[in-house]
Amino acid sequence: MHIPDGYLGPITYGGLWAVMVPIWMYASRKVKQSVEVTQIPFLAMASAFSMVAMIFTFPLPGGTTGHITGSTLVAVLLGPWAAILAVSTALFIQALVFGDGGITAIGANCFNVAFVGVLTGFSVYRVFVKACHKLFKIPLSDQATSSRGLLYRLIGAGVASYLAINLGGFFAAIELGLQPYLHGTGPQASTYFPFPLKIAIPAMMIPHLTAVGLLEVTVTVLVLLLIFKWQPKMTTLWKMLPAFFAVIALWTLPTHLWAHDFWIEMKGEELLVVYGHGTQRLEFDSAQVKGIKVFDLQGKEMNAQREKKKGGVLINTEGRPSLLFAEIDHGYWSKTIYGWKNLPKRQASRVVESVRSFYYTKAIFSWNEPVQKAIPQAKLDILPLQNPFELKSGDLFSLRVLHLGKPISGLDVEGGDHQKQSVTDKEGVGKVKLVKGHQVISVNYKEPVKNDPDADFVTMTSTLTFEVTK
Repeated sequence: MHIPDGYLGPITYGGLWAVMVPIWMYASRKVKQSVEVTQIPFLAMASAFSMVAMIFTFPLPGGTTGHITGSTLVAVLLGPWAAILAVSTALFIQALVFGDGGITAIGANCFNVAFVGVLTGFSVYRVFVKACHKLFKIPLSDQATSSRGLLYRLIGAGVASYLAINLGGFFAAIELGLQPYLHGTGPQASTYFPFPLKIAIPAMMIPHLTAVGLLEVTVTVLVLLLIFKWQPKMTTLWKMLPAFFAVIALWTLPTHLWAHDFWIEMKGEELLVVYGHGTQRLEFDSAQVKGIKVFDLQGKEMNAQREKKKGGVLINTEGRPSLLFAEIDHGYWSKTIYGWKNLPKRQASRVVESVRSFYYTKAIFSWNEPVQKAIPQAKLDILPLQNPFELKSGDLFSLRVLHLGKPISGLDVEGGDHQKQSVTDKEGVGKVKLVKGHQVISVNYKEPVKNDPDADFVTMTSTLTFEVTK
């Protein structure tokens, strides 16, 4: 629902700015009259909650995005005018700081989400609650405490949130779909949204009527259930809302780029460089593997051949190795409002940040001198400080992390499934609790990059793998 810059012509975005300015002024006046000083932190928390809710977006056809808003939830808890200001503030921050939604389109995005969404959600909820009061003779004061009253409130909030997000999406679709009619078919028309209403409305509404609307209802009802059941602890719960929503959103949406690693695993007699997460294996360009080093049981470097194989890159050696190292150039990645794209900054659109990504991975199969030495080609390296093959499940395994050959402090050391195990100290030392089976230990490092128009940062990930049999 976030409309980027360049999709709306000046007639549309200028008109919606003109509509929203008096709405913001009136809402500010109403909030100043009705909101007490002690309630201002709640307003800030509502804005933070709405911003977190809208950060998690996924692309819709035509260049805009879909996401939940939390507008109805905030309106139910704080009232419509405070909600309009809170949600508008979140939209301003997203556009100005995160590049999510255009600056010229702030008026349009606030109209759709903060005005239409809030007033629709609040109005439907209030009408539903009052109707239940008249039809079922439940006192309004008891509707949050009695089980039947609570049920009606939650149903009302669910219906209201579903209608609110879909009506907001409908207005966004109309604004986009009107551009070909407002600007004709000449060269100027191609500058703005090119698809007419008959394409824009279905493209926007089908996802909102299904996935987006249902997710909005789920979050709204769950959070309100928590709050209505524990109203005496309202202040504490408000502080928990952003984190509470973030957990829900991360659980329901796919993991992003940095939840995946390269590592080396042995399948029978085969050694594979693989990319993925947990049991998931993803295909990658074998040309990204830039360097391979293999050492035998006596510590001598061995010849190795590589070949592309489904699920990874197969490394063929002349005998059993003690250590295998691979250097991978994972290329450019750009974080956009549509998610992570494997593109340099100049080729991606609506970029929040871009990175150049490198991986250094090694597997150890026995304990000898090369295993205990740093790999010069690894700009980020994990060096074992003790023989892992003498340890058993539950033991702590010590390691040292080197950046450009020197110990580095303050890096998170992660074990299986990206669980944080420790933080490296000033000597670069960290510890990991071992589990039986295949170990994948990883560390990540990120720093600003200079003189590269296609990347803001360089990221390095190092992984160390071995087997624990005891």
